[in-house]
Amino acid sequence: MRGHFVRLVKQTLVYGIGAVAAQILGLITLPIYARVFDPAEYGVIEVITVGLAVLSIAVDLGLASAAQRSYFDYSDNQPEERRLVLSSALGPSMGIALVLGALIAIARQPISVWLFGSGHDATAVALAGLCIPAITLATLLREVMRLRFAPWRYLGSSLIAGGLGAMLSVLFVLAFNMGINGVFAGTLAGNLAAAAYGLIVAFPYIGRRISSRELRVMLAYGLPLIPSAFAMWALQFIDRIMLTKLASLSEVGEYAISNRLALVLLFVVSAFGIAYAPFMLSLHAEDEEVERSFRGRLLTYVTAALVVIAVILSLFAREIVSVVAPGFDTAYQSVALVCGGMVALGVSQVAMSGIALTRRTMLFAIYATAAAVVNIVLNIILIPPWGQVGAGAATAVAYILLAILYYRGAQRVYPTPYEPAKIIATCALGAVLMPIGLIGPDVLWLDIAAKAAAIVGLVVGLRLIGVVGPQELAELRNAMRRTRGDVPVSA
Repeated sequence: MRGHFVRLVKQTLVYGIGAVAAQILGLITLPIYARVFDPAEYGVIEVITVGLAVLSIAVDLGLASAAQRSYFDYSDNQPEERRLVLSSALGPSMGIALVLGALIAIARQPISVWLFGSGHDATAVALAGLCIPAITLATLLREVMRLRFAPWRYLGSSLIAGGLGAMLSVLFVLAFNMGINGVFAGTLAGNLAAAAYGLIVAFPYIGRRISSRELRVMLAYGLPLIPSAFAMWALQFIDRIMLTKLASLSEVGEYAISNRLALVLLFVVSAFGIAYAPFMLSLHAEDEEVERSFRGRLLTYVTAALVVIAVILSLFAREIVSVVAPGFDTAYQSVALVCGGMVALGVSQVAMSGIALTRRTMLFAIYATAAAVVNIVLNIILIPPWGQVGAGAATAVAYILLAILYYRGAQRVYPTPYEPAKIIATCALGAVLMPIGLIGPDVLWLDIAAKAAAIVGLVVGLRLIGVVGPQELAELRNAMRRTRGDVPVSA
């Protein structure tokens, strides 16, 4: 069991860093953009970025997840069948991406007017449209690397897309004075380079034709994921759109900064999710009972790790924002709520596994849609009086509801020995401690004392809950002793 945890942690580190490379580099560029663009301009960037996210769902057709599931239906001794699975997923997605990207570029003017009230940002909209096929191809080719367990190549592709894209974006914005257009021109160039690299690396593992049989199997699995994916998009991004209509672009900009700060937590969630899916499917194929037992303990550890990060970010949100984005005075106010939602999202990734393993993907659509509807309704109610804080609260409640629905649904179709009492207690501990970060800086000694007490309370609370028990402490002590050379590695 311990070996499985070590293996998952290693894969999470490598695949995860690759998966979130673009977001990490986006966080690095945050202080630059926060000083170049005012909150309204940053709001435009956020809305277009959100649009790219939802359009990526449309071109996917659920085939990325379906290909992953079908890929492991075949063994390592069936390379031709695996190649056929990959080509049957990649071909249709790329065809849709090319058509959609061209349509957006053509209709850039009316799209800009509809989103922002004028055609001033039409060029940025067109560049975003051209990004769609480039991002789709680069992403799908990285999926091939992931399924082939080629972590370093996956990381290389991600760094090309994110690193080169970020550097070019900053260059276009600062040196060429391209403004918002420069951000998306850099994104386009970075993903085109990553797609070229991906073709060189992954081409031998992709078939040369599309199998109607494999496509039917994958569509049966993947199509129910489309409403689920759109619902997840609504959970993650529609609050920005609603803020533009119910508040202002400046409010969107403030909220975008709070979400960027919470990216630290999203990095962990995304990294874990990218590494966990193929790991879980592979382990399930080897031994169902071992996988089930492993997942039962895993959910407790994942919850505790996410709560620790969320509490730390929430406690020091005001100080971090004052350094990285000093012109965004209220962004810190919704950080705790955004982090709470991210914790629930991370819990969902493990809790939903039983649904995926039993291929009951329609449940994903039902549960995600229910959570999305709740999110929209709460945004309508809470944004007018509370702005970005209302948006954060609505999204946090919706994510918590989704985690509960996934947990209950998965337990009905594929029971797993989770530890619900520990999970609930850990989340409750975090919910009590995170709002302490809102204490005003005008009483400095109280601010320092409260945050120090919160950190101590977090450590003590996790120990009392039993998340970190005698076995885990013993393993930690042994690891530290091996590091110092006090005991042999084989001990």
